[in-house]
Amino acid sequence: MQSSLLKNRGKMIKAYIDTNIFIYAIIHHPSYGALCSRILRDLKRDIYKPHGSLLVAIELLGALSKIDPFIARKAVELYLTLDIAILPLNEETIDLAAIVNEIVNIKYDAIHVALMMLHNVPVIITNDSNDWLKIAQNYDSIRKKAIKEGYKISLSKIDIVTPKHYPKWSENIE
Repeated sequence: MQSSLLKNRGKMIKAYIDTNIFIYAIIHHPSYGALCSRILRDLKRDIYKPHGSLLVAIELLGALSKIDPFIARKAVELYLTLDIAILPLNEETIDLAAIVNEIVNIKYDAIHVALMMLHNVPVIITNDSNDWLKIAQNYDSIRKKAIKEGYKISLSKIDIVTPKHYPKWSENIE
């Protein structure tokens, strides 16, 4: 699942950081907490160009509120202050997400996929490998249907980087 993408002539790789990376770092998950914390610390190292969306903030609020509403609020506030490109949610995004979901039925992750497709973000950093493998395996069908319906999609594939694979991936792009 490691990305084959490397820096291309001095350009940083764009990577979308999935909500679970933030959650595992915040709750100090016993298996993934340290790896996810490293991913977030690397935001300051300019290894990759991080991307996210208001959907990540919404998911953080929902998931962490089940644990502690105060922590949820602080997490959202911190997320919104990060030096991360926040991709805009709009009707086009939701419409494309519906197309994605029709093909792979991944619910909210379809919105993340649509954002990545519309903004040419080729890498997802996530621990949700099952849904994202489903997306990667069906990406050609998703892309073809989106193009057929009038979307201008130049992203040829989505690479998945899990916390486990992140250290090697980040070494390869530095």
